Amino acid sequence: MRPLKVALISMTPVFPAKAGHSVRILQLCKAIRALGHELTFVHVSSKLDTQKPDTASHVEFFGEQHYLHLHDGPRGARAVFWLRGKVQRRWRKILCGLGYEHSHYSHLDENWRNAWTHQLRALDRRFDAVVVEYAFNSRALDAFPASTRKLLDTHDAFADRHRPFLARGFRKGYWVSLKPQDENRGLRRADAAIAIQAQEAEHFRQQLTRDGAVERNPEIAVVSHFIGLDQPVPDHSVDHAALYVGTNMLSNQISLGQFLEHVLPRVVSAIPDFRLRLAGSICNWAPDLPNVEKLGFVDDLRLAFARAPLSVNPTIAGTGINIKLLDAMGAGVPTISTLTGARGLGAQFRNGLRVVPDHDHDAFADHVIRLSKDADLRRSLGLAAFADAQRWNEGQLAALDHCLRGDALADVAPDPHAPRRDRWPAPRSTPATPTAA
Repeated sequence: MRPLKVALISMTPVFPAKAGHSVRILQLCKAIRALGHELTFVHVSSKLDTQKPDTASHVEFFGEQHYLHLHDGPRGARAVFWLRGKVQRRWRKILCGLGYEHSHYSHLDENWRNAWTHQLRALDRRFDAVVVEYAFNSRALDAFPASTRKLLDTHDAFADRHRPFLARGFRKGYWVSLKPQDENRGLRRADAAIAIQAQEAEHFRQQLTRDGAVERNPEIAVVSHFIGLDQPVPDHSVDHAALYVGTNMLSNQISLGQFLEHVLPRVVSAIPDFRLRLAGSICNWAPDLPNVEKLGFVDDLRLAFARAPLSVNPTIAGTGINIKLLDAMGAGVPTISTLTGARGLGAQFRNGLRVVPDHDHDAFADHVIRLSKDADLRRSLGLAAFADAQRWNEGQLAALDHCLRGDALADVAPDPHAPRRDRWPAPRSTPATPTAA
């Protein structure tokens, strides 16, 4: 089959890849290229993701002709866009003070600039397929002709997103919440919408069916996160230590806070010299405690896992699949996780995982104590996790190629006996959690 010309449009830069959503997009780019396709990366600067791109690294990775940065338009248009956004935010603040649920919703296209559409239409290039990141950027798809295969990489479900967060006591942290009919409008701009797990795929199908069954609905495919594979951690001999990887998000703060309050004291009581090592921007929030060591941002996550060859994932809120869970699999390290933290990972990929119910602090501590004392058990579970990661990536590659080409867009389950790739490009920087994980 001939290689395709693919454009990927993202408000999130992939260098530096400091958070889970940027790692997801970077690994998706690597996967498209691993399939032999030609890729052009188009970056738009949005207030929804204010991370500044490392332009030199983007040019080095994609090539000067295949890295485009769109400008925000003339000064007058920028001023109107800013003023409209300020009025919308002020109005939502008033509604919130009055107790109206409407205050939590964003409009689908409120952060998309007309100047970007004009520039995309003016591109003197013919693409076989275009991938747009996030439903609230789906207006980009309208800039391309019907002959172009249009894909929406959803990352997450954003319809009524605030509700489960508020129900768990999180007044903030849900990022963007859309009305179901608005999210459906974004999905319907695509030929196919990509969910990161089967449960979300089914959620999108049902939501689309409920809202106007006569409408043209996109196909729904599942392409989850790709795991950065190099080689598994070779040495599991470091006892009495575990690693937590995360960004400084409210859901991570709540989850890690419960671990520090309820699980860590139980572990330290049994192992006084136990060390919990933290990696990622969560270190900026974490309190200073005697048994906690903050590593900060780590260039090579495998080195961090070598210092603590046991991963803990005490997540109790969020949606999507936890990238920190996949990171540990790719490093060949076992993980102890809550049930919420293991969401989206099928039983066939949990051979290096120990799952406990949410809020079962005793069970979580018991697993940490046992595995942090037993290097042989960590090694055997870690090798099983790495084998799962290899099979996982093969399945995601097959599903992605089907999506790009537009054939057989069913959920593609990895074959347990599929041939394995010896190496997979590793992230250039420490991944953490996605916006919703």
